[in-house]
Amino acid sequence: MRNVRTRSAVFLLGGLVLLCAADTVRPRESGAPPDWGLYQINWDRDYGERLDAELRKFASPPAYIMFFRDLRCSYPRSTVDQIADRGATTIISLELGHWGYDLDRSFLPPLVAGEYDTFLRDWARAARNDGRRVLLRFGFEFNGDWFSWAGQPELYVSAWRRAHGIFKQEGADNVEWVWAPNFVDCPRDNDMHRYYPGDEYVDWVAVDGYNFGDNHDRWHRWESFDEAFGAVLSDLERRYPDKRLMIAEIGCSSDDAERRVAWIRDAWASILKRPHIDAVVWFHLDTSNKGEPNFAIDALPGSLEAFNQTFAAPRERSRGGSTR
Repeated sequence: MRNVRTRSAVFLLGGLVLLCAADTVRPRESGAPPDWGLYQINWDRDYGERLDAELRKFASPPAYIMFFRDLRCSYPRSTVDQIADRGATTIISLELGHWGYDLDRSFLPPLVAGEYDTFLRDWARAARNDGRRVLLRFGFEFNGDWFSWAGQPELYVSAWRRAHGIFKQEGADNVEWVWAPNFVDCPRDNDMHRYYPGDEYVDWVAVDGYNFGDNHDRWHRWESFDEAFGAVLSDLERRYPDKRLMIAEIGCSSDDAERRVAWIRDAWASILKRPHIDAVVWFHLDTSNKGEPNFAIDALPGSLEAFNQTFAAPRERSRGGSTR
């Protein structure tokens, strides 16, 4: 979720991560927890201090911290370094547009035509020179109807492959590419799999999804984790068995404290039963001023305690972290 937006159907949000080059993909041992992460706004000022204030709430440090950028932003090396200083790996969610204007314009044609090659090459060189692991979530939630890069699968695949090729040409092998659809195709015939660039261009397969609860709008209702994520996770595990799997955005409505605590605990129990899930990133933001639920982990009494006993419970990390 970059800025909050109203949707016309049940859907998910997005994010970005920087990791190391791929090693052999293997499922976690059954019952072993995946790494956890959170979306945290990338403030331009006092970022480190404000990030520390949030991280102190949790029982363990996150393995991943995600934020958003658009096609006008330079590579955020300072932020990547500050995140690494706190022992985490960056996830960058790159929106294929310009924030604040031209919101309905598709930037896929100019991306495919090479008009953003210099931008992409600058990013690739900066990431390579920094050398840290980074996960790049390129143009996420393409199978929805709320982003300008949606509904154009052929152009999307071409843009992805062109960008990926530039990063490879520049030797930015420390950047891992995260393909992240919404958990529901919207409209229904906007099949997420038509946007898949191919195994050689993808390091992670991910999905975004939320429980918006009963009080958000007429298209949403309270859903358990399994109701929201079960079918799509099984589909991704079956179709892409050799790819690392991530829940790149997850959140739960804050309508009811007791119900929300139970949802957090039940979600974690379900995640542990899926050994292919390598990472789970919570969308830690109050979006109620934009007409959406408050997804912040500590939005209601008991939620933070439940999260610290499940997602953020202290343990040895799986594959996250900031090592170069």
